[in-house]
Amino acid sequence: METKQENKVERPVLQFSVLCDGIATPEEINKKPVFIGVFTQLLRPMIIPQFFIANRWINGLGEHTQIIRILNPQLEEIIKTDEVKFSLPSKVNAHDIFSAFVNLNFPEAGVYWVKIELDGKTALAYPLPVFEGSK
Repeated sequence: METKQENKVERPVLQFSVLCDGIATPEEINKKPVFIGVFTQLLRPMIIPQFFIANRWINGLGEHTQIIRILNPQLEEIIKTDEVKFSLPSKVNAHDIFSAFVNLNFPEAGVYWVKIELDGKTALAYPLPVFEGSK
């Protein structure tokens, strides 16, 4: 008896989530993502003109939806992405989602949070320290 894979849904695993200044997918290295300027922390006061969050989902099946939320130190949402729908036809297929954020202001120093949601549930939340910089 065969199982219909196209109707089966299994929650994928978030293989990585990377905050960076830019992402390249050069043809000469098989379109593997190259992360430029990976963030470990931010300095304020400043508006970040542009940054990206790159996520890879793998080892799942079916249709899924991703949303990214950035929360301030009081755990209040300051921005969220639109829903991104994607499909995984087999467990060996991966799906990369590159989300761009433009002119984002971090109004105070403290620990912000990047919250990655899959199908309405938190898949991962990680801290993003924002330090007071020199004026």
